[in-house]
Amino acid sequence: MVKKYVVIILSITLLTGCFPSKKILEDIQLITAVGYDYHSKNKVKLNAMAAIPQRGEDVPPITEVFTGITHTSKMARALEQAESPKPFQIGRLEVALYDKKLAEKGIYKLIDTLQRDSAVGRDLYLAVVQGSTKTLLEKKYPLSETPSKYLFQLLKQNMKSNIPATNLHRFLYTYYGKGMDPNLPLLEETDDRIKVKGTAILKGDKMVGQLSLRESFMLKLMTESFEQGLYEVKFSKDRFFTIQNISSKPKYRFKNVKQSPEIEIEINIQGLVSEAAKIPVSKPPLVEQLEKATEEDMHKKLHKVVAKLQKWNADPIGLGDLARSRTRGFDIKQWERQYPTIPIDVKVKVDIVQAGITE
Repeated sequence: MVKKYVVIILSITLLTGCFPSKKILEDIQLITAVGYDYHSKNKVKLNAMAAIPQRGEDVPPITEVFTGITHTSKMARALEQAESPKPFQIGRLEVALYDKKLAEKGIYKLIDTLQRDSAVGRDLYLAVVQGSTKTLLEKKYPLSETPSKYLFQLLKQNMKSNIPATNLHRFLYTYYGKGMDPNLPLLEETDDRIKVKGTAILKGDKMVGQLSLRESFMLKLMTESFEQGLYEVKFSKDRFFTIQNISSKPKYRFKNVKQSPEIEIEINIQGLVSEAAKIPVSKPPLVEQLEKATEEDMHKKLHKVVAKLQKWNADPIGLGDLARSRTRGFDIKQWERQYPTIPIDVKVKVDIVQAGITE
């Protein structure tokens, strides 16, 4: 019995050493967001945002942005440290931002620094900013306590319904993988808001084009299964209706991969009409017309997005990887040469399962 008590006491003693004490947290500067801005040909400006807790209950933290300019992000962090009375810790880093000019020149080296840091989680959100990341991180936003929390929540909810889901892990997977390319959310700061403008399309680590928010929804339909999202369709001259996506799933078919490839993407969507002013959607024949109108509208927009991706020679859908996984003796170099001109047909089947009370 005595031995049992000794083991329990030792276990409790060891466990207490696993939890950071309040004193330790008070002695460090927690970085929750970083932003990288282009400075010159060989230099980058690193902006690190720290959330500083305040004394008292329900008192929101204040934020401070530290800036360093140098050739590497590690050295920039060292220069920032010279301005801070406490050492930086990035174990709670939630978002990493890159300005558009930097993204167009290539961001892998900066992302590689993050992936090599064991304190950084693989679920870290990455995004491209149209404008200065420093300006975006320095502003105060009434919708959230800190810019980092605002960015985290904004990206999380938009990836559920509007734009393709991605993070540090997904970026690295598509960057290193053959037959696929990364994409990142494209953000813009407007007045006292941060807006998801669309999606930045990358070839390797360089941004080669951008999709609007509506086009980003089309890309999401072609790349993943999801259960949220709204889509507005024009029914007639002055009548519109909105479909809420209940579920959607893409399927892929490949023909003659080794010689003259052809691709068919089939998207099956179940949805409900969430708004349809002046349209009597309770009538079955009219529901069929709404389904057809949605299919035709999506078909046109999906093909426009595919045409842009092929023009940029970027494959965020991962069609090359899908073809490789289904083809013995697959030649990735031949595929990459053919990709911009491969016939890609996207078919849409819409099933409106509920019309709702919309009249």
